[in-house]
Amino acid sequence: MNGLRPTPRRRGGHPGAGVRPFGPGEAPLGVRPGLAGGRRRAGVTPLGGAAGQRSAEPAGPGQGRESRRSSSGGGRLNSIAVGALLISALFAPPLAARANVAQVRHIDVSGTNLLDPSAVVEISNIALGSSLLGADLRAAERSVASLPLVESVRISAGLPDGLQIRVREKALLLRWKIGERVYGISDSGELLGDLDTLNLASAAEARWTGTPLVTDERPASPLLTDGRLSAIDFDVATRLASLVPADLGTAATSINLKLTSDFGFVIAADSPTVTWVAVFGIYSATIRPTSMIPGQVRLLRSLLAGRETRIGWVILADDQAGTYTDKGVRPPSPSSTPSPTPSPTDLTPSPTVPAGSP
Repeated sequence: MNGLRPTPRRRGGHPGAGVRPFGPGEAPLGVRPGLAGGRRRAGVTPLGGAAGQRSAEPAGPGQGRESRRSSSGGGRLNSIAVGALLISALFAPPLAARANVAQVRHIDVSGTNLLDPSAVVEISNIALGSSLLGADLRAAERSVASLPLVESVRISAGLPDGLQIRVREKALLLRWKIGERVYGISDSGELLGDLDTLNLASAAEARWTGTPLVTDERPASPLLTDGRLSAIDFDVATRLASLVPADLGTAATSINLKLTSDFGFVIAADSPTVTWVAVFGIYSATIRPTSMIPGQVRLLRSLLAGRETRIGWVILADDQAGTYTDKGVRPPSPSSTPSPTPSPTDLTPSPTVPAGSP
């Protein structure tokens, strides 16, 4: 026919599929080699700007050497710039700190409901007017964390001239009196400081006096050594300390919770005409669990009804059995061996109980 052989189709779906990329000097005029074998149209600028374009004319011998010299010179300049940045980053903060370029103008304290914010700022050891860049924030956090009421603390710099101290406080649950000193007990049973060391704000000091009080009359309270109430004592104390006279149906104006070495936990009525003492006892995980306390409260209420002005001591053996003595009669201290449980119906005082002041 015309002497031309048909070009065999290659695999791929279109005539150019599977072709190799143009080699150096093989690309036709107006077409340049593409990345990974793909072709680019002439005149399209690749990402990176016009500096990445090349002339379609072959480069002369001198042009290649000049290009190499320019690229090597640019690399040296970039290295010098990076080194200068690293050196400035290393030495600029100390120099600025010594020069007091950024000074602490204000310190903001947040999260304090009980603590006095001024005590937090003072113990942080960061003074107003000191260098902001030179402040040791980690050391300041450790100092603030040493306050008894601080659960956690975070201090951060607020540029250009401030510091932010964020405090998370422990909760005060009870007051615990040992001798003449009254300590705070946290909501986890931890013994905190007394009123002189808790650094309470003036508004919190007023609320402090309304916190339930437990008087520890044990000769040597283990709380001062252990620093924390046992789980059982903490459970009992929080249950009994929450009681008010109305819960017991008493005419006493107030009631006091005490912990003694011989009788354990006791509640004493405080009133001119009502002076009874109720013995709740010592609890354990098995023999006398704290789950009996609600029943003991109900039993005490029934024993006081109609006779509390004549009652001296009430012994609550458990939540079902109890007895009482006449006013002015103190029962003997419990012996080391358990005594028989009194009958629930035996509500008369024992004639052998010696007399004494309640």
